[in-house]
Amino acid sequence: MSSIQPRAGGWLGVLLLVLGLACTRKDSPPPRALVHETYVWQRDWSPALGQAVAEAPSELGAFRVLARERSGPQRTPVDVAVDVEALARSGREVVAVMRVDGTAPLEGISLQEVATHARAWRARGVRVRGIELDHDCATGALAGYADWLARERAALGDLALSITALPTWSASPELSRLVSIPEGIVLQVHAVRAPTLFTPEEARGFVESWSRATGRPFLVALPTYRVRLRDGTRLYAEPREVARFLAGLREHPVEGVTGILWFRLGHGGDPDAWSLSTLTAVVRGEPLAPRFVPRLVDAGGGTLDIVLENTGRVDAEAPASLSLSGNLEVLDGVGGYAPRGTSLVARTPPRLRVGERRVIGFVRGTEVTLAAP
Repeated sequence: MSSIQPRAGGWLGVLLLVLGLACTRKDSPPPRALVHETYVWQRDWSPALGQAVAEAPSELGAFRVLARERSGPQRTPVDVAVDVEALARSGREVVAVMRVDGTAPLEGISLQEVATHARAWRARGVRVRGIELDHDCATGALAGYADWLARERAALGDLALSITALPTWSASPELSRLVSIPEGIVLQVHAVRAPTLFTPEEARGFVESWSRATGRPFLVALPTYRVRLRDGTRLYAEPREVARFLAGLREHPVEGVTGILWFRLGHGGDPDAWSLSTLTAVVRGEPLAPRFVPRLVDAGGGTLDIVLENTGRVDAEAPASLSLSGNLEVLDGVGGYAPRGTSLVARTPPRLRVGERRVIGFVRGTEVTLAAP
């Protein structure tokens, strides 16, 4: 029986290749974790907002705080009465933001307007990192915007500058010069094309196109809010859809994406933004299954209120129907629910934030029970 003896050089080559691959895997750094920051965009600093700043999840490394606005035909400057003490107590880094309406010309406007706020906050103990300009400049006007930005940047000293950017800028020949001026770029991928607020697929396309066009690090701004259009249509950033985009970004990173900026930090008095619980769950990649608990609460006079409570971890749309059993004498609904036989049915179920309770009807009868939704 003949045997085939492999050449020593062949075995040696295979061994070196295996060792080389092992060393490559060992020495290659793992993908960097995405940083998370949030916008504090409310114009009314209520106690509830101050509490949200104090209780924001630890993953949010910095707050980007609206400090000054210029909008409308007159470009009248408006300063936000920020709770500077709340920012200082938070101990987090802060970026002071000035918003300039996209239709407003930049002549007569200076970044020193917001830099003054930033320096004042720093003097009062806030860990100010820099400033940001939120200006939805028309793509055709980017050349002038870059000229203005370069002049303004030169006078900021040690304050880092970041700007928000639109995906529609990706095809502009002025883009390379523009993005080379600030230290940071925030790409907005929500509310870009009416009437859509956010879809994971569209956002992924925006991010990939921007990455190819610039080749520079950037943050991605994701939505946590709902908005009503002029025709009454409500658009909502569904937590599961945003989480799906985020999971895809973690599993298949895009070159240049260094982190996420959440718009905006919600609080108990802001029903159009996610609750802190929902934001925390999405940031941490936790399960987002809703949980609603129906209850019958004695309202006196033989009447029972039908109460629905969101006891889960995520803001969600309430059940479209609830069923009752027993000897029902009177059954009626409120808040969009109406009786249908022994059930309460809503054509457009309400959205309940985490911890929110809502009376959706009332009932009179004996041995009345509610079925879990």
